[in-house]
Amino acid sequence: MLLHSTLITFALGISLLKTSTASPSQNVQKWDPNACAVVVCGPAQNGLPGRDGRDGKEGPKGEKGSQGLKGSQGPPGKMGPAGLVGGKGSPGEKGTKGDSGDRGSSSLTSCMLQISLCFLVIMFPNGRIVGEKIFMTSGYEGNFDSLKQRCSQAGGQLASPRNAAENAAIQQIVVLYNKSVFLGINDIQTEGRFKYLNGENIVYSNWQTGEPNNDKGIEDCVEVYSSGKWNDKSCGDKRLIVCEF
Repeated sequence: MLLHSTLITFALGISLLKTSTASPSQNVQKWDPNACAVVVCGPAQNGLPGRDGRDGKEGPKGEKGSQGLKGSQGPPGKMGPAGLVGGKGSPGEKGTKGDSGDRGSSSLTSCMLQISLCFLVIMFPNGRIVGEKIFMTSGYEGNFDSLKQRCSQAGGQLASPRNAAENAAIQQIVVLYNKSVFLGINDIQTEGRFKYLNGENIVYSNWQTGEPNNDKGIEDCVEVYSSGKWNDKSCGDKRLIVCEF
């Protein structure tokens, strides 16, 4: 900028000097308004950016780009209406055999047993019920082996009391018929060791005083008196039959 001012001052000085030194006889030259003064300037500087131009016309449609990456799954939509009921399918293959179920209630078994016992009492009114057992007689008399066989054929066994209540029920039948009965008890296998028919040692007894005495060495069976007391007796004798079910 300083150089630019110096050059202008210098040019003006030359012009004035020329005018002042001219002689009066010389024609004074006039200033030509169309004349262009030569001014030496420094290099030009860039101006400020202009305003944005108007939008041009829309260009041609570009080619289809490549497929982008798969986006994340969107939220589930609303549940649609129920479809039609499908047809019945074909039967599947037979499954394997399942495990055995739990044992049924003992109360049900007891109830069924009571019904059976009550039926027997109705059919044989001279029977006696004690707990889950029923004692009854048909009035038949025979030796030990024949009585045992008859009770077995009827689905029971020769009466074998295991407590005082069962012995009392048998005693009532003895009193009713006024005949002694054989029990399902004996010491045939081992003398003096009385057992039930299944080979188990007896758990209850009601011997008459002085019994068992195995009189003459042949008394291996047991009879019941009207008093309810027991006596060992020969198995070949005949006594009233009383079976238990």
